[in-house]
Amino acid sequence: MKGWIEGLQHWWRWLVGESTVPNKRSGLMLAGTVLVVLLLVFGLLAALRSPARSAQAAPADKSTTSSSLVIPDSNLFGSAGMTGSPNSGSASDALPATSGGTGASGSTGSSGATGSLGVDGKVKKAHDHLHEHHAGGAKTAHSPAPSATTTTTRPAGADNAPAPLVAAPLTGVPSALADADLATDLPVTPSDLPVTPSAPVVTSAVAGHDSVRISWSAPGTIGDSTIDGYNVYVGTTPSGESATPVNGGSLVAGRSYLASRLTVGPTYYFTVRAVAADAGVSPVSNEVSAAPTATYQPVGSLTGQVVGIASNPQGTGYWTANALGDVSNQGAAANYGSLSAVRLNAPITGIAPTPDGKGYWEVATDGGVFTFGDAHFYGSMGGTPLNAPVVGLTPTPDGKGYWEVAADGGVFAFGDAGFYGSAGAEALNAPVVALGSTGSGKGYWEVAADGGVFSFGDAKFAGSMGGQKLEAPVVGMAVDPTGDGYYEVASDGGVFSFGTALYRGSAGTMHLNAPIGGISVDQATGGYWLVGWDGGIFGYGAPFHGAG
Repeated sequence: MKGWIEGLQHWWRWLVGESTVPNKRSGLMLAGTVLVVLLLVFGLLAALRSPARSAQAAPADKSTTSSSLVIPDSNLFGSAGMTGSPNSGSASDALPATSGGTGASGSTGSSGATGSLGVDGKVKKAHDHLHEHHAGGAKTAHSPAPSATTTTTRPAGADNAPAPLVAAPLTGVPSALADADLATDLPVTPSDLPVTPSAPVVTSAVAGHDSVRISWSAPGTIGDSTIDGYNVYVGTTPSGESATPVNGGSLVAGRSYLASRLTVGPTYYFTVRAVAADAGVSPVSNEVSAAPTATYQPVGSLTGQVVGIASNPQGTGYWTANALGDVSNQGAAANYGSLSAVRLNAPITGIAPTPDGKGYWEVATDGGVFTFGDAHFYGSMGGTPLNAPVVGLTPTPDGKGYWEVAADGGVFAFGDAGFYGSAGAEALNAPVVALGSTGSGKGYWEVAADGGVFSFGDAKFAGSMGGQKLEAPVVGMAVDPTGDGYYEVASDGGVFSFGTALYRGSAGTMHLNAPIGGISVDQATGGYWLVGWDGGIFGYGAPFHGAG
Protein backbone atom coordinates (compact mmCIF):
# COMPACT_ATOMS: atom_id res chain seq x y z
CA MET A 1 0.00 0.00 0.00
CA LYS A 2 2.91 2.38 0.89
CA GLY A 3 4.50 1.77 -2.53
CA TRP A 4 1.15 2.45 -4.33
CA ILE A 5 0.76 5.76 -2.45
CA GLU A 6 4.37 6.78 -3.28
CA GLY A 7 3.75 5.94 -6.94
CA LEU A 8 0.63 8.17 -7.05
CA GLN A 9 2.60 11.02 -5.41
CA HIS A 10 5.37 10.65 -8.03
CA TRP A 11 2.81 10.93 -10.85
CA TRP A 12 1.30 14.03 -9.16
CA ARG A 13 4.69 15.79 -8.91
CA TRP A 14 5.33 14.95 -12.58
CA LEU A 15 1.93 16.41 -13.49
CA VAL A 16 2.73 19.77 -11.76
CA GLY A 17 6.31 19.84 -13.19
CA GLU A 18 8.20 19.14 -10.04
CA SER A 19 9.61 15.73 -11.09
CA THR A 20 10.73 13.67 -14.04
CA VAL A 21 8.59 10.97 -15.71
CA PRO A 22 7.92 8.14 -13.25
CA ASN A 23 9.37 4.73 -13.89
CA LYS A 24 7.57 1.72 -15.43
CA ARG A 25 6.44 0.38 -12.08
CA SER A 26 4.65 3.63 -11.26
CA GLY A 27 2.94 3.51 -14.72
CA LEU A 28 1.42 0.10 -14.07
CA MET A 29 0.12 1.23 -10.72
CA LEU A 30 -1.57 4.24 -12.33
CA ALA A 31 -3.25 2.14 -15.02
CA GLY A 32 -4.68 -0.24 -12.41
CA THR A 33 -5.99 2.68 -10.41
CA VAL A 34 -7.78 4.19 -13.42
CA LEU A 35 -9.38 0.81 -14.24
CA VAL A 36 -10.73 0.39 -10.72
CA VAL A 37 -12.20 3.90 -10.77
CA LEU A 38 -13.92 3.28 -14.11
CA LEU A 39 -15.45 0.04 -12.84
CA LEU A 40 -16.79 1.86 -9.80
CA VAL A 41 -18.29 4.61 -11.94
CA PHE A 42 -19.99 2.18 -14.37
CA GLY A 43 -21.35 0.15 -11.47
CA LEU A 44 -22.80 3.28 -9.87
CA LEU A 45 -24.43 4.34 -13.13
CA ALA A 46 -25.92 0.88 -13.63
CA ALA A 47 -27.32 0.94 -10.10
CA LEU A 48 -28.91 4.35 -10.69
CA ARG A 49 -30.56 3.20 -13.96
CA SER A 50 -32.04 -0.10 -12.65
CA PRO A 51 -32.95 0.19 -8.96
CA ALA A 52 -35.61 -2.52 -9.36
CA ARG A 53 -32.93 -5.14 -10.02
CA SER A 54 -31.29 -4.62 -6.71
CA ALA A 55 -34.69 -4.63 -5.02
CA GLN A 56 -35.62 -7.91 -6.67
CA ALA A 57 -32.32 -9.53 -5.72
CA ALA A 58 -32.85 -8.59 -2.07
CA PRO A 59 -35.35 -10.41 0.22
CA ALA A 60 -38.97 -9.41 -0.36
CA ASP A 61 -39.93 -6.32 1.61
CA LYS A 62 -43.49 -5.02 1.12
CA SER A 63 -42.50 -1.59 2.47
CA THR A 64 -40.05 -0.99 -0.39
CA THR A 65 -41.55 -2.86 -3.35
CA SER A 66 -42.28 -0.73 -6.38
CA SER A 67 -45.44 -2.52 -7.56
CA SER A 68 -48.55 -4.19 -6.27
CA LEU A 69 -50.13 -7.31 -7.72
CA VAL A 70 -53.66 -8.42 -6.80
CA ILE A 71 -54.53 -11.96 -7.83
CA PRO A 72 -57.90 -13.68 -7.27
CA ASP A 73 -58.16 -16.79 -5.19
CA SER A 74 -55.97 -19.42 -6.79
CA ASN A 75 -59.03 -21.64 -7.09
CA LEU A 76 -60.20 -19.32 -9.85
CA PHE A 77 -57.37 -20.44 -12.09
CA GLY A 78 -56.59 -23.89 -10.72
CA SER A 79 -53.16 -25.38 -10.74
CA ALA A 80 -51.94 -23.40 -13.75
CA GLY A 81 -52.36 -20.04 -11.99
CA MET A 82 -50.55 -17.09 -13.67
CA THR A 83 -46.97 -17.41 -14.89
CA GLY A 84 -44.63 -14.50 -15.49
CA SER A 85 -44.64 -11.02 -13.94
CA PRO A 86 -43.62 -7.45 -14.83
CA ASN A 87 -39.91 -6.52 -14.43
CA SER A 88 -40.71 -4.60 -11.29
CA GLY A 89 -43.10 -7.18 -9.81
CA SER A 90 -42.52 -9.48 -6.92
CA ALA A 91 -43.93 -12.89 -6.25
CA SER A 92 -44.44 -11.90 -2.63
CA ASP A 93 -47.08 -9.38 -3.72
CA ALA A 94 -49.52 -12.14 -4.76
CA LEU A 95 -52.13 -13.62 -2.47
CA PRO A 96 -50.86 -16.71 -0.66
CA ALA A 97 -51.14 -19.87 -2.69
CA THR A 98 -53.71 -22.44 -1.57
CA SER A 99 -54.02 -26.16 -2.11
CA GLY A 100 -55.95 -25.44 -5.32
CA GLY A 101 -52.96 -23.90 -7.17
CA THR A 102 -49.69 -21.98 -7.10
CA GLY A 103 -51.02 -18.43 -7.32
CA ALA A 104 -48.49 -16.18 -9.12
CA SER A 105 -44.92 -17.26 -9.69
CA GLY A 106 -42.70 -14.23 -10.35
CA SER A 107 -39.52 -14.21 -12.41
CA THR A 108 -36.87 -11.63 -13.37
CA GLY A 109 -36.19 -10.56 -16.90
CA SER A 110 -37.60 -8.15 -19.43
CA SER A 111 -40.33 -10.29 -20.92
CA GLY A 112 -43.06 -8.97 -18.61
CA ALA A 113 -46.16 -11.05 -17.89
CA THR A 114 -46.32 -13.64 -20.64
CA GLY A 115 -48.14 -16.51 -18.98
CA SER A 116 -51.68 -17.76 -19.69
CA LEU A 117 -54.66 -18.54 -17.53
CA GLY A 118 -55.37 -22.23 -17.05
CA VAL A 119 -58.25 -24.22 -15.61
CA ASP A 120 -58.02 -26.95 -13.04
CA GLY A 121 -60.93 -26.34 -10.73
CA LYS A 122 -64.17 -24.47 -10.28
CA VAL A 123 -64.74 -20.78 -10.80
CA LYS A 124 -65.07 -18.95 -7.51
CA LYS A 125 -65.16 -15.26 -6.63
CA ALA A 126 -61.89 -13.60 -5.65
CA HIS A 127 -60.97 -12.91 -2.04
CA ASP A 128 -62.48 -9.71 -0.75
CA HIS A 129 -59.07 -8.47 0.43
CA LEU A 130 -57.70 -4.95 0.32
CA HIS A 131 -53.97 -4.83 -0.44
CA GLU A 132 -52.00 -1.66 0.24
CA HIS A 133 -48.41 -1.17 -1.00
CA HIS A 134 -45.94 1.69 -1.23
CA ALA A 135 -44.33 2.48 -4.57
CA GLY A 136 -42.05 5.49 -5.05
CA GLY A 137 -43.37 7.05 -1.86
CA ALA A 138 -47.03 6.89 -3.02
CA LYS A 139 -49.61 4.51 -1.54
CA THR A 140 -51.77 2.50 -3.94
CA ALA A 141 -54.83 0.51 -2.86
CA HIS A 142 -56.45 -2.29 -4.84
CA SER A 143 -59.71 -4.19 -4.23
CA PRO A 144 -60.34 -7.34 -6.26
CA ALA A 145 -64.10 -6.95 -6.42
CA PRO A 146 -65.79 -6.91 -8.79
CA SER A 147 -62.86 -7.93 -11.00
CA ALA A 148 -59.24 -8.81 -10.41
CA THR A 149 -56.71 -6.27 -11.78
CA THR A 150 -52.92 -6.51 -12.17
CA THR A 151 -51.07 -3.12 -12.13
CA THR A 152 -47.46 -1.82 -12.01
CA THR A 153 -46.04 1.65 -11.38
CA ARG A 154 -42.90 3.09 -13.00
CA PRO A 155 -40.21 3.73 -10.37
CA ALA A 156 -38.86 7.28 -9.97
CA GLY A 157 -35.84 7.92 -12.11
CA ALA A 158 -36.46 4.99 -14.44
CA ASP A 159 -37.63 6.96 -17.50
CA ASN A 160 -35.78 4.67 -19.88
CA ALA A 161 -36.99 1.41 -18.28
CA PRO A 162 -39.23 -0.89 -20.30
CA ALA A 163 -42.89 0.15 -20.17
CA PRO A 164 -44.78 -1.57 -17.33
CA LEU A 165 -47.58 -4.02 -18.08
CA VAL A 166 -51.16 -3.13 -17.08
CA ALA A 167 -53.45 -6.17 -17.25
CA ALA A 168 -57.06 -5.64 -18.38
CA PRO A 169 -59.75 -6.19 -15.73
CA LEU A 170 -61.08 -9.74 -15.61
CA THR A 171 -64.83 -9.32 -15.98
CA GLY A 172 -67.15 -12.37 -15.99
CA VAL A 173 -65.36 -15.56 -16.99
CA PRO A 174 -61.76 -15.02 -18.25
CA SER A 175 -61.39 -15.48 -21.99
CA ALA A 176 -58.89 -18.26 -21.40
CA LEU A 177 -61.73 -20.16 -19.69
CA ALA A 178 -63.96 -20.03 -22.77
CA ASP A 179 -63.13 -23.58 -23.79
CA ALA A 180 -63.48 -25.01 -20.31
CA ASP A 181 -66.31 -27.42 -19.60
CA LEU A 182 -68.13 -25.70 -16.77
CA ALA A 183 -71.60 -27.04 -17.59
CA THR A 184 -71.87 -29.01 -14.38
CA ASP A 185 -70.91 -26.04 -12.22
CA LEU A 186 -73.00 -23.27 -13.77
CA PRO A 187 -76.63 -22.75 -12.61
CA VAL A 188 -79.46 -24.09 -14.79
CA THR A 189 -82.07 -21.49 -15.60
CA PRO A 190 -85.81 -22.36 -15.90
CA SER A 191 -85.71 -21.65 -19.63
CA ASP A 192 -83.26 -24.56 -20.04
CA LEU A 193 -85.76 -27.07 -18.64
CA PRO A 194 -88.62 -28.76 -20.58
CA VAL A 195 -91.99 -27.15 -19.93
CA THR A 196 -94.45 -29.40 -18.11
CA PRO A 197 -97.75 -29.51 -20.04
CA SER A 198 -100.64 -27.62 -18.53
CA ALA A 199 -103.75 -29.54 -17.48
CA PRO A 200 -106.15 -30.82 -20.17
CA VAL A 201 -109.73 -29.52 -20.04
CA VAL A 202 -112.42 -32.21 -19.94
CA THR A 203 -115.28 -30.94 -22.09
CA SER A 204 -117.96 -33.63 -21.74
CA ALA A 205 -119.05 -36.83 -20.02
CA VAL A 206 -121.80 -38.70 -21.88
CA ALA A 207 -123.56 -41.59 -20.15
CA GLY A 208 -124.21 -44.78 -22.11
CA HIS A 209 -125.23 -48.34 -21.46
CA ASP A 210 -123.02 -49.45 -18.56
CA SER A 211 -120.51 -46.87 -19.74
CA VAL A 212 -119.45 -43.21 -19.82
CA ARG A 213 -117.56 -41.54 -22.66
CA ILE A 214 -115.45 -38.54 -21.70
CA SER A 215 -113.81 -36.09 -24.08
CA TRP A 216 -111.20 -33.38 -23.47
CA SER A 217 -109.13 -30.72 -25.17
CA ALA A 218 -105.33 -30.72 -25.37
CA PRO A 219 -103.27 -28.74 -22.83
CA GLY A 220 -103.00 -25.05 -23.63
CA THR A 221 -99.28 -25.01 -22.82
CA ILE A 222 -96.79 -27.70 -23.82
CA GLY A 223 -93.67 -25.66 -24.72
CA ASP A 224 -91.29 -27.77 -26.78
CA SER A 225 -92.64 -30.98 -25.27
CA THR A 226 -94.51 -33.68 -27.17
CA ILE A 227 -97.69 -35.15 -25.69
CA ASP A 228 -97.29 -38.93 -25.71
CA GLY A 229 -100.84 -39.64 -24.53
CA TYR A 230 -103.26 -39.30 -21.65
CA ASN A 231 -104.23 -41.13 -18.48
CA VAL A 232 -107.88 -41.25 -17.34
CA TYR A 233 -108.78 -41.62 -13.67
CA VAL A 234 -112.18 -42.69 -12.33
CA GLY A 235 -113.79 -42.77 -8.89
CA THR A 236 -117.23 -42.98 -7.28
CA THR A 237 -116.87 -39.92 -5.03
CA PRO A 238 -115.95 -36.30 -5.81
CA SER A 239 -112.13 -35.91 -5.88
CA GLY A 240 -111.89 -39.61 -5.08
CA GLU A 241 -110.42 -40.83 -8.35
CA SER A 242 -108.10 -43.83 -8.17
CA ALA A 243 -104.36 -43.22 -8.43
CA THR A 244 -104.23 -45.97 -11.08
CA PRO A 245 -105.49 -44.91 -14.52
CA VAL A 246 -108.54 -46.79 -15.78
CA ASN A 247 -106.81 -47.18 -19.15
CA GLY A 248 -104.11 -49.32 -17.51
CA GLY A 249 -100.53 -49.19 -18.79
CA SER A 250 -101.42 -48.03 -22.30
CA LEU A 251 -101.76 -44.28 -22.79
CA VAL A 252 -104.90 -43.00 -24.53
CA ALA A 253 -103.71 -41.69 -27.90
CA GLY A 254 -106.75 -39.57 -28.74
CA ARG A 255 -108.78 -37.11 -26.69
CA SER A 256 -111.75 -39.34 -25.92
CA TYR A 257 -112.18 -42.46 -23.82
CA LEU A 258 -115.05 -44.89 -23.20
CA ALA A 259 -115.08 -46.23 -19.64
CA SER A 260 -117.10 -49.42 -19.98
CA ARG A 261 -118.44 -52.21 -17.74
CA LEU A 262 -119.60 -49.69 -15.17
CA THR A 263 -122.42 -50.39 -12.75
CA VAL A 264 -125.80 -48.78 -13.44
CA GLY A 265 -126.80 -46.58 -10.51
CA PRO A 266 -123.69 -44.91 -9.04
CA THR A 267 -122.34 -41.63 -10.38
CA TYR A 268 -118.76 -41.85 -11.64
CA TYR A 269 -116.20 -39.02 -11.50
CA PHE A 270 -113.40 -38.55 -14.00
CA THR A 271 -110.15 -36.56 -14.38
CA VAL A 272 -107.41 -36.62 -17.03
CA ARG A 273 -103.65 -35.95 -17.07
CA ALA A 274 -101.43 -35.40 -20.10
CA VAL A 275 -98.15 -37.34 -20.26
CA ALA A 276 -94.99 -36.06 -21.98
CA ALA A 277 -91.96 -38.35 -21.74
CA ASP A 278 -89.52 -35.42 -21.83
CA ALA A 279 -91.40 -33.14 -19.41
CA GLY A 280 -93.41 -35.35 -17.08
CA VAL A 281 -97.09 -35.46 -16.17
CA SER A 282 -99.41 -32.48 -16.31
CA PRO A 283 -101.50 -31.24 -13.40
CA VAL A 284 -104.88 -32.90 -13.02
CA SER A 285 -107.73 -31.68 -15.21
CA ASN A 286 -111.10 -30.42 -14.08
CA GLU A 287 -113.45 -33.10 -12.78
CA VAL A 288 -116.59 -34.27 -14.61
CA SER A 289 -119.20 -36.85 -13.70
CA ALA A 290 -121.96 -38.99 -15.24
CA ALA A 291 -124.13 -41.98 -14.28
CA PRO A 292 -124.26 -45.00 -16.64
CA THR A 293 -127.69 -46.05 -17.89
CA ALA A 294 -129.35 -49.38 -18.59
CA THR A 295 -130.11 -48.32 -22.18
CA TYR A 296 -128.01 -47.06 -25.07
CA GLN A 297 -127.95 -43.48 -26.23
CA PRO A 298 -129.48 -43.76 -29.69
CA VAL A 299 -127.59 -42.43 -32.68
CA GLY A 300 -130.72 -41.75 -34.74
CA SER A 301 -134.47 -42.09 -34.50
CA LEU A 302 -134.54 -45.61 -33.09
CA THR A 303 -134.82 -45.91 -29.33
CA GLY A 304 -133.88 -49.02 -27.46
CA GLN A 305 -131.50 -51.71 -28.63
CA VAL A 306 -130.95 -51.99 -32.40
CA VAL A 307 -130.93 -55.69 -33.23
CA GLY A 308 -130.22 -56.00 -36.95
CA ILE A 309 -129.45 -54.52 -40.36
CA ALA A 310 -130.57 -55.51 -43.89
CA SER A 311 -129.56 -53.97 -47.24
CA ASN A 312 -131.09 -53.79 -50.73
CA PRO A 313 -129.41 -55.79 -53.52
CA GLN A 314 -128.11 -52.64 -55.24
CA GLY A 315 -126.16 -51.60 -52.15
CA THR A 316 -127.74 -48.15 -52.30
CA GLY A 317 -129.52 -48.30 -48.95
CA TYR A 318 -130.28 -50.33 -45.84
CA TRP A 319 -132.76 -50.77 -43.00
CA THR A 320 -132.17 -51.13 -39.25
CA ALA A 321 -134.67 -52.44 -36.70
CA ASN A 322 -134.84 -52.23 -32.92
CA ALA A 323 -136.26 -54.67 -30.38
CA LEU A 324 -139.64 -52.88 -30.50
CA GLY A 325 -140.00 -53.54 -34.20
CA ASP A 326 -139.36 -49.94 -35.27
CA VAL A 327 -137.63 -49.68 -38.65
CA SER A 328 -135.31 -46.92 -39.89
CA ASN A 329 -134.48 -46.69 -43.59
CA GLN A 330 -131.33 -45.00 -45.01
CA GLY A 331 -130.19 -44.17 -48.54
CA ALA A 332 -132.38 -45.51 -51.38
CA ALA A 333 -134.02 -48.11 -49.15
CA ALA A 334 -137.77 -47.35 -48.91
CA ASN A 335 -139.76 -47.58 -45.69
CA TYR A 336 -142.41 -50.29 -46.04
CA GLY A 337 -143.69 -50.09 -42.48
CA SER A 338 -142.83 -51.22 -38.96
CA LEU A 339 -144.29 -52.59 -35.75
CA SER A 340 -144.12 -49.31 -33.86
CA ALA A 341 -147.90 -49.36 -33.28
CA VAL A 342 -148.11 -53.10 -32.56
CA ARG A 343 -148.01 -54.64 -29.11
CA LEU A 344 -145.57 -57.56 -29.29
CA ASN A 345 -145.56 -60.76 -27.29
CA ALA A 346 -141.77 -60.94 -27.60
CA PRO A 347 -139.02 -58.59 -28.72
CA ILE A 348 -137.86 -58.45 -32.34
CA THR A 349 -134.49 -60.15 -32.86
CA GLY A 350 -133.78 -59.62 -36.59
CA ILE A 351 -134.69 -58.17 -39.99
CA ALA A 352 -134.13 -59.69 -43.49
CA PRO A 353 -134.68 -58.21 -46.98
CA THR A 354 -136.52 -59.70 -49.92
CA PRO A 355 -134.37 -60.56 -52.98
CA ASP A 356 -135.51 -57.49 -54.95
CA GLY A 357 -135.17 -55.09 -52.01
CA LYS A 358 -138.84 -54.07 -52.08
CA GLY A 359 -139.79 -55.56 -48.78
CA TYR A 360 -138.51 -57.21 -45.58
CA TRP A 361 -139.37 -59.58 -42.78
CA GLU A 362 -139.03 -59.07 -39.02
CA VAL A 363 -138.78 -62.03 -36.65
CA ALA A 364 -139.39 -62.11 -32.88
CA THR A 365 -137.71 -64.27 -30.25
CA ASP A 366 -140.92 -66.31 -29.86
CA GLY A 367 -140.73 -67.25 -33.55
CA GLY A 368 -143.37 -64.78 -34.78
CA VAL A 369 -142.81 -63.43 -38.33
CA PHE A 370 -143.97 -60.02 -39.63
CA THR A 371 -143.94 -59.08 -43.33
CA PHE A 372 -143.63 -55.69 -45.08
CA GLY A 373 -143.60 -54.63 -48.76
CA ASP A 374 -143.44 -57.56 -51.17
CA ALA A 375 -142.35 -59.97 -48.45
CA HIS A 376 -144.75 -62.93 -48.11
CA PHE A 377 -145.72 -64.83 -44.98
CA TYR A 378 -144.93 -68.56 -45.23
CA GLY A 379 -145.47 -69.56 -41.63
CA SER A 380 -143.70 -69.14 -38.28
CA MET A 381 -143.01 -70.67 -34.89
CA GLY A 382 -145.10 -68.01 -33.18
CA GLY A 383 -147.43 -69.64 -30.63
CA THR A 384 -145.42 -72.86 -30.62
CA PRO A 385 -143.54 -73.81 -27.46
CA LEU A 386 -139.79 -73.56 -28.07
CA ASN A 387 -136.83 -75.06 -26.25
CA ALA A 388 -134.83 -71.90 -26.93
CA PRO A 389 -135.60 -68.44 -28.31
CA VAL A 390 -135.42 -67.77 -32.03
CA VAL A 391 -132.35 -65.66 -32.87
CA GLY A 392 -132.71 -65.04 -36.62
CA LEU A 393 -134.43 -65.46 -39.98
CA THR A 394 -132.79 -66.10 -43.38
CA PRO A 395 -134.74 -66.06 -46.69
CA THR A 396 -134.13 -68.46 -49.54
CA PRO A 397 -132.42 -67.07 -52.66
CA ASP A 398 -135.74 -66.66 -54.53
CA GLY A 399 -137.53 -65.14 -51.53
CA LYS A 400 -140.27 -67.78 -51.54
CA GLY A 401 -139.31 -69.25 -48.24
CA TYR A 402 -137.16 -68.78 -45.14
CA TRP A 403 -135.57 -70.51 -42.18
CA GLU A 404 -135.85 -69.63 -38.52
CA VAL A 405 -132.97 -70.64 -36.24
CA ALA A 406 -133.09 -70.96 -32.46
CA ALA A 407 -130.33 -70.45 -29.87
CA ASP A 408 -130.12 -74.21 -29.24
CA GLY A 409 -129.33 -74.81 -32.93
CA GLY A 410 -132.83 -75.86 -33.96
CA VAL A 411 -133.81 -74.94 -37.54
CA PHE A 412 -137.40 -74.41 -38.78
CA ALA A 413 -138.04 -74.26 -42.55
CA PHE A 414 -140.99 -72.48 -44.24
CA GLY A 415 -142.07 -71.99 -47.87
CA ASP A 416 -139.66 -73.47 -50.39
CA ALA A 417 -136.86 -73.59 -47.80
CA GLY A 418 -135.60 -77.15 -47.35
CA PHE A 419 -134.60 -78.68 -44.07
CA TYR A 420 -131.02 -79.97 -44.27
CA GLY A 421 -130.35 -80.67 -40.61
CA SER A 422 -129.56 -78.69 -37.47
CA ALA A 423 -127.47 -78.56 -34.34
CA GLY A 424 -130.55 -78.82 -32.16
CA ALA A 425 -129.59 -82.26 -30.95
CA GLU A 426 -125.95 -81.33 -30.33
CA ALA A 427 -124.40 -80.47 -26.99
CA LEU A 428 -123.21 -76.97 -27.82
CA ASN A 429 -120.39 -75.10 -26.12
CA ALA A 430 -122.15 -71.79 -26.85
CA PRO A 431 -125.59 -70.79 -28.14
CA VAL A 432 -126.23 -70.38 -31.87
CA VAL A 433 -126.65 -66.71 -32.88
CA ALA A 434 -127.27 -66.70 -36.67
CA LEU A 435 -127.85 -68.72 -39.87
CA GLY A 436 -126.64 -68.09 -43.45
CA SER A 437 -127.82 -69.68 -46.71
CA THR A 438 -125.66 -70.95 -49.56
CA GLY A 439 -126.07 -69.40 -53.01
CA SER A 440 -128.11 -72.37 -54.21
CA GLY A 441 -130.43 -72.36 -51.23
CA LYS A 442 -129.74 -76.06 -50.71
CA GLY A 443 -127.71 -75.69 -47.59
CA TYR A 444 -126.85 -73.36 -44.73
CA TRP A 445 -124.40 -72.64 -41.95
CA GLU A 446 -125.08 -72.05 -38.30
CA VAL A 447 -122.67 -69.99 -36.17
CA ALA A 448 -122.40 -70.05 -32.38
CA ALA A 449 -121.33 -67.30 -29.96
CA ASP A 450 -117.92 -68.93 -29.53
CA GLY A 451 -117.31 -68.70 -33.30
CA GLY A 452 -118.01 -72.35 -34.03
CA VAL A 453 -119.61 -73.07 -37.43
CA PHE A 454 -121.92 -75.96 -38.32
CA SER A 455 -122.59 -76.72 -42.02
CA PHE A 456 -125.62 -78.51 -43.51
CA GLY A 457 -126.75 -79.45 -47.05
CA ASP A 458 -124.37 -78.21 -49.72
CA ALA A 459 -122.75 -75.71 -47.35
CA LYS A 460 -119.02 -76.31 -47.14
CA PHE A 461 -117.11 -75.71 -43.97
CA ALA A 462 -114.51 -72.99 -44.71
CA GLY A 463 -113.25 -72.43 -41.18
CA SER A 464 -114.39 -70.83 -37.97
CA MET A 465 -113.29 -69.11 -34.76
CA GLY A 466 -114.37 -72.12 -32.71
CA GLY A 467 -111.66 -73.02 -30.23
CA GLN A 468 -109.96 -69.64 -30.66
CA LYS A 469 -109.66 -67.08 -27.88
CA LEU A 470 -112.09 -64.25 -28.57
CA GLU A 471 -112.14 -60.80 -26.98
CA ALA A 472 -115.93 -60.70 -27.35
CA PRO A 473 -118.66 -63.17 -28.38
CA VAL A 474 -119.73 -63.63 -31.99
CA VAL A 475 -123.18 -62.07 -32.58
CA GLY A 476 -123.82 -62.43 -36.30
CA MET A 477 -123.04 -64.03 -39.68
CA ALA A 478 -123.27 -62.92 -43.32
CA VAL A 479 -122.62 -64.79 -46.57
CA ASP A 480 -120.52 -63.15 -49.31
CA PRO A 481 -122.06 -62.47 -52.78
CA THR A 482 -120.63 -65.72 -54.24
CA GLY A 483 -122.41 -67.81 -51.66
CA ASP A 484 -119.25 -69.80 -50.94
CA GLY A 485 -117.72 -67.78 -48.11
CA TYR A 486 -118.92 -66.12 -44.93
CA TYR A 487 -118.12 -63.59 -42.23
CA GLU A 488 -118.43 -63.75 -38.48
CA VAL A 489 -118.79 -60.54 -36.47
CA ALA A 490 -118.20 -60.13 -32.73
CA SER A 491 -119.88 -57.67 -30.36
CA ASP A 492 -116.64 -55.64 -30.12
CA GLY A 493 -116.69 -55.06 -33.89
CA GLY A 494 -114.16 -57.73 -34.79
CA VAL A 495 -114.76 -59.32 -38.21
CA PHE A 496 -113.50 -62.76 -39.29
CA SER A 497 -113.66 -63.91 -42.95
CA PHE A 498 -113.62 -67.45 -44.32
CA GLY A 499 -113.67 -69.08 -47.78
CA THR A 500 -114.19 -66.61 -50.61
CA ALA A 501 -115.21 -63.82 -48.26
CA LEU A 502 -112.76 -60.88 -48.41
CA TYR A 503 -111.77 -59.06 -45.24
CA ARG A 504 -112.31 -55.29 -45.62
CA GLY A 505 -111.71 -54.10 -42.05
CA SER A 506 -113.39 -54.05 -38.65
CA ALA A 507 -114.22 -51.96 -35.60
CA GLY A 508 -112.38 -54.34 -33.32
CA THR A 509 -109.78 -51.76 -32.27
CA MET A 510 -112.24 -48.90 -31.80
CA HIS A 511 -113.78 -47.60 -28.58
CA LEU A 512 -117.45 -48.28 -29.30
CA ASN A 513 -120.32 -46.51 -27.58
CA ALA A 514 -122.36 -49.71 -27.82
CA PRO A 515 -121.76 -53.33 -28.83
CA ILE A 516 -122.16 -54.43 -32.42
CA GLY A 517 -125.44 -56.26 -33.04
CA GLY A 518 -125.35 -57.36 -36.68
CA ILE A 519 -123.72 -57.44 -40.14
CA SER A 520 -125.04 -57.14 -43.72
CA VAL A 521 -123.13 -57.71 -46.98
CA ASP A 522 -123.21 -55.17 -49.84
CA GLN A 523 -124.18 -57.34 -52.83
CA ALA A 524 -122.80 -54.70 -55.23
CA THR A 525 -119.31 -54.14 -53.82
CA GLY A 526 -118.70 -57.21 -51.68
CA GLY A 527 -118.12 -54.97 -48.65
CA TYR A 528 -120.21 -54.97 -45.51
CA TRP A 529 -121.85 -52.81 -42.85
CA LEU A 530 -121.87 -53.32 -39.09
CA VAL A 531 -124.62 -51.92 -36.87
CA GLY A 532 -124.30 -51.11 -33.17
CA TRP A 533 -126.96 -51.51 -30.53
CA ASP A 534 -127.20 -47.71 -30.49
CA GLY A 535 -127.89 -47.55 -34.24
CA GLY A 536 -124.35 -46.58 -35.25
CA ILE A 537 -123.28 -47.80 -38.71
CA PHE A 538 -119.74 -48.79 -39.71
CA GLY A 539 -119.07 -49.44 -43.40
CA TYR A 540 -116.10 -51.39 -44.77
CA GLY A 541 -115.88 -51.53 -48.56
CA ALA A 542 -119.48 -50.36 -48.54
CA PRO A 543 -120.88 -46.78 -48.75
CA PHE A 544 -122.27 -45.03 -45.69
CA HIS A 545 -125.89 -43.92 -46.16
CA GLY A 546 -126.69 -42.70 -42.66
CA ALA A 547 -127.32 -44.11 -39.20
CA GLY A 548 -130.18 -44.73 -36.80
